[in-house]
Order: sequence, then structure tokens, then C-alpha cells
Amino acid sequence: MIAVDGPVLVACAALAGSLVGACSSVGAAFIGQRLQARWTRLGAELEEREKLYGIFVEEAIHLFVDAIQRSEIDPPKIMRLYSKVARIRLTSSDQVLHAAEEVGKRLLEAYEQPPDDPAEVIARYAKGEEHLDPLREFTEACRHERAKALQQV
Repeated sequence: MIAVDGPVLVACAALAGSLVGACSSVGAAFIGQRLQARWTRLGAELEEREKLYGIFVEEAIHLFVDAIQRSEIDPPKIMRLYSKVARIRLTSSDQVLHAAEEVGKRLLEAYEQPPDDPAEVIARYAKGEEHLDPLREFTEACRHERAKALQQV
């Protein structure tokens, strides 16, 4: 057995403590940077999705108003909406994608109906006819997806 002097033992303990402290600082900085990068990436993804969903909602509303007023489909406008569905397919959950596809189906069905008086449709909507909100399922799915993404942080 080797005998160790007290001052050598104290020096070794101080050195070990310094190493542990340094490793802790490096580890904490690494973890902090990873979390910060993750939050930044998640924030950018959420912002991009919200922008896409907002554009989708605006285009869909314009098309539903058009479908109320006339039965003639404008293919370029419909295809712009479906291009948004394709972008949603690239970045969104299955629930949001399914809801966006349902909006497209409901829109085509709306164009198959005879034209209606927009004032009457608005009045029925104000009275609470649920089937008149063609975007309800989509917006609820978007809200659910956002809440779930924020829980992952």
C-alpha cells in the first residue's frame, strides 16, 4: 500500500472537483443549446404551418362564397386550393390532412348545389346550423396539432 500525504490528497480532490464542475458546465451548455435549437426549429415550423393554414382557410372561404353564388367551377381556383392541400400533406399530421381533404370534397359538393342567396346562408349560419361551417373540422384539427406540438417542448 502506498501512503498518500494529506496535502496531495487535498490537491487530488480539488482537481477532481474542478473536472466534475467543468464537465457539468459543458454538459449544461450543450443541453441548453440543443433545447434552444429545438425550440427555434419548432417555432419556425409552427409559424410556417400557421401561415399555410391561414392561406388555405382564406382561399377555401372565397371558394365557398363563390359556390354559394354560382354552380360553375373555376378550375384554376380549385387547383390553387388543392396545391395547398398538397403542401399540407408534406408538413402536417394525418388528422389535419384528412380535414383539408374533406374541405376540398365539401367544396366540390357545394358547387354541385344550385346557387343560393348569400344573405340567407349567413342568417342560417348565425342561427347555428353546424353543417354550414365547412372549415370547422379543419380548424379544430389545426388547433389540436398545434397544442400537441407545443406539449413536445
